[in-house]
Amino acid sequence: MTRRSICSFKGIISIILISALAILTAGCHTAPSTSTSQGAPVVRKNVKDLTDAEKSDFVAAIKKLKTTPAPDDPRVGNWYDHFVAEHMSKLMCWTDSAGQGGYGHYGPDLLTWHRAYLREFEEALTTVAGKPMALPYWDWTDPASTAAVFADDFMGPPGAAADDYVVTRGPFRKGEWRIDVKGSTFTNPGQFDDLVRATGMMPGMTSLPPAADVRAALTRPVYDTAPWDPSSNTDQSFRSYVDGAIGATGQACENGGIAAVGATSGRLHATVHMYVGGMNAEGQPGALTDTATSPNEPIFWLHHVNIDRIAEAWWSAHDYQYLPTSGGPRGDNIDDVVWPFRDKTNGDMATPASQLGYTYDQLPSA
Repeated sequence: MTRRSICSFKGIISIILISALAILTAGCHTAPSTSTSQGAPVVRKNVKDLTDAEKSDFVAAIKKLKTTPAPDDPRVGNWYDHFVAEHMSKLMCWTDSAGQGGYGHYGPDLLTWHRAYLREFEEALTTVAGKPMALPYWDWTDPASTAAVFADDFMGPPGAAADDYVVTRGPFRKGEWRIDVKGSTFTNPGQFDDLVRATGMMPGMTSLPPAADVRAALTRPVYDTAPWDPSSNTDQSFRSYVDGAIGATGQACENGGIAAVGATSGRLHATVHMYVGGMNAEGQPGALTDTATSPNEPIFWLHHVNIDRIAEAWWSAHDYQYLPTSGGPRGDNIDDVVWPFRDKTNGDMATPASQLGYTYDQLPSA
């Protein structure tokens, strides 16, 4: 890849936050805490098993967030964009005044932070829908699940080369879904207004993760290992194996955001981001490829719910172990807060999903 192709593969999988977005520097918004729902937990289902009504309700709730003002977030114009800005701000290089606490990527809090983040989104959907909403998951090892994701009545299909991979069909097609929070020109030089899915077009990321990789993840013996970053031993660390920054030698602050150093390819989490978003003929990444702004792509939620499902399977078999208990990077220890969720720690999130207000219809097995 040339510099036109975002400098290198490392540059593509780097998670960069930019100072260019004034919305991200307008105050110190603190997200609401995730609350445990009253009553029975909602059940997160495979997308292929959703009824027509469930698919329609899910799409409608996502689109309603895009037209609903964001509660207590002056950075953005609508509630959906709050989640994009929140994801980006989490990945900012250390700023002591923000009380940031962990990056939510490349370290132990990858799974705990996203768990709190998904639950906040699920509760936002419930609010705008006026009834309990459960996030579905995309089992990308199952062709039937993949077909359901890309169907015209759900997320819509990938873009076509003739349209420069802009999505032109489905509920989130051009003219129906606009990208407002565009991120860094370093990792997102296209600055597209519309969803771009150059699916399967990135070299080395032309297929989805196989079931064998999920089974392998579930055999890892411990939650995480020192040095608690992208270089943690994937033969031992469940978190590092799932994260999938293969070949990384560590992490560093680059262009205002945190980045994996030396990663050459991906697995599980990273692979799905790069597979769906891909890159167009000019080397510009699709919406899910630019990880910092990847929640612009509604498929983000389906992908990360599946990651959480895999985590729940591992945790349930390992007594909800979380490491490190102490001595790790700021924000990554068991009693550290998963900022900006003020009343939640990593240990709080490494707990049975049913205690957080949801369950899964089925968990994967090793």
